[in-house]
Amino acid sequence: MPAETERLRQVVDELFHDRLRVTRRDLYSAAAADIHVPAETLALLNEIPEGSYSRAEMLDAIEGAVRDREEAEREARRPERIVALEDTAEAERAIIGDTTLNALIQGPSGPPPDAPPFREPGE
Repeated sequence: MPAETERLRQVVDELFHDRLRVTRRDLYSAAAADIHVPAETLALLNEIPEGSYSRAEMLDAIEGAVRDREEAEREARRPERIVALEDTAEAERAIIGDTTLNALIQGPSGPPPDAPPFREPGE
């Protein structure tokens, strides 16, 4: 578990001290009562499905939620893939149809149809 959830592991250990199973709600209540558990970590607990867990199951569920969050953050940071015009399906069709790539490039064709007419200052 990452360092940010280390205090959560301690809360889990304390919660399971005299119990064999606890619910996510039990864990959330105990973690919310601990001032050393950051709000971001509490939010992570909402990603764990409701239910009753053994200590090992609870730790696995927490680790799974951490992995899911890290993967989502990696995906969000991943730049959009840029594809060269020559590598597109349109380019392939242009080659087959003997069309130039310049015909595929769609530049601005003028103002949108609902734009007001342009007037020079002073007109």
